[in-house]
Amino acid sequence: MRRRSAVPAISLALLIASPALVGLGYALAGALGRVGPGRDQASGRIMRVLTDTAVWSGLAWSVWTAFLATALAFAGAALLSVAFRRASRLHATARFLLVAPLPVPHLAAAVMGVLILGQSGLLARFAASLGWISQPAQMPALIYDAAGTGFIVSMAWKELPFLALIALTLLARRGPEWEEAARTLGAGAWRTFAAATWPALWRGMLPGATAAFVFVAGSFEAATLLAPSHPLPLPVLQIERYTDANLASRGDAYVIALLLFLLAAVAVAAHEWTRARSAEA
Repeated sequence: MRRRSAVPAISLALLIASPALVGLGYALAGALGRVGPGRDQASGRIMRVLTDTAVWSGLAWSVWTAFLATALAFAGAALLSVAFRRASRLHATARFLLVAPLPVPHLAAAVMGVLILGQSGLLARFAASLGWISQPAQMPALIYDAAGTGFIVSMAWKELPFLALIALTLLARRGPEWEEAARTLGAGAWRTFAAATWPALWRGMLPGATAAFVFVAGSFEAATLLAPSHPLPLPVLQIERYTDANLASRGDAYVIALLLFLLAAVAVAAHEWTRARSAEA
């Protein structure tokens, strides 16, 4: 009976996962030279891509910047949701403003990053008007830099409302009883946060943070507008290879797609491992 009752759930899970599975299968077939451009030049394709330093540099850049952007958004969402959790009108307005940017597309967030953080952007002009720099062009490069500053800041701002919505929902459903009990036992503000609030927050926000990390790491539009040309982010490198005039290079994009699939799978596996460990604790 248990096996029969599990069939609908497994079927639904497979149906939901089918687009990703079809994409994975097609990318694997392309990497092996069964489909797609450059089929007759696929010999040694996988090893050629896996030994390409540009691929690993792009992967490292994408992982590192996505991690920093997600960590900033995670920390900001957790702290702000706790700071504005009261039932007052002021806190309700603050919560609304906190999640208001949620519908903004990632492409729009990247364009805003260019307009604000660029060397001719609003921040540079504001600094020049205050006399901090003599002209906007003297502003330190915050976009197209190897460190990915503009990309990290823009993506952190974009993901913060999403994670804040999760955090606010968690706190609203949980109520203040645990914090009140901790304060009754003599815990201060930070001790109460660390012992009563933070454990529930990070466990509840972890799935959303995992999704945000995977999305940012695989972002093509934002990376195109904000990232440097060296190292080239992995999603941008994938599109560059797929549109290359050399058909053999076009086939490399399938191998890069598999690397991005693997990155997402590792992130999900890390989430499941962390969730299982926290449940045992």
